[in-house]
Amino acid sequence: HQMEGWDMPREEVASASHRQVFREEIRNAIREAIFSGELNPGDRIIETYWAKELGVSQGPVREAIRDLEAMGLVETVPFKGSRVRTLTEKDVRDNYSVRICLESKSIRDAITQLDDEQMAELTERLRSILHEMDDCANRGDLRQFTDCDTAFHRAIIDATGNQVLRKLWEQCNMRNWFRFSALTDAKSLRQLQSGHQQILEAICARDIKTATSTLENHLTGLMDSFIRGVKA
Repeated sequence: HQMEGWDMPREEVASASHRQVFREEIRNAIREAIFSGELNPGDRIIETYWAKELGVSQGPVREAIRDLEAMGLVETVPFKGSRVRTLTEKDVRDNYSVRICLESKSIRDAITQLDDEQMAELTERLRSILHEMDDCANRGDLRQFTDCDTAFHRAIIDATGNQVLRKLWEQCNMRNWFRFSALTDAKSLRQLQSGHQQILEAICARDIKTATSTLENHLTGLMDSFIRGVKA
């Protein structure tokens, strides 16, 4: 880091750092609007609106939109500006194939690297999330259920302490884009819930083979329902 900002006055270095924070916050705000359904596929992302909404200039908004474009959530069309990208079946398959690799690694690492105390903390956290998911499934609360689903998978990744893995996973986690899927009633949510329970039991038993194969089946099932929604 010593060379960073070598020829820049301290004030400019601080300003560049501040812009980076703005950029990240703006990116997260727009990303959340996409995931929550406030912005839908095909909707324009208007720089002036977001600049005013977040109290920033258009420069960092433009940079944040470029980041979202690199993540595959946004596309920029010449003379038409930036829009929320409409997902194709290939987008979904590519996304889930990478997510399966990342989450399989996180499970293997958690099982092989965590000591008994750390494993107990992880399983207690996962059980707590599953209990909340049960409540959501009984209520048919899709939005809260998907938030819990994200928390479940993130908890395993966080337990490994691998920040690079976490960052990559965040990029390919489609989260609340489940609104496209057929998982809209209590029965389908409870069925999905059983997959989480099996993953937890396999992690508790430190059974890598069962945990990773269950995870793969679980995510492949989600991918298939997601694709049905995309085609609908």
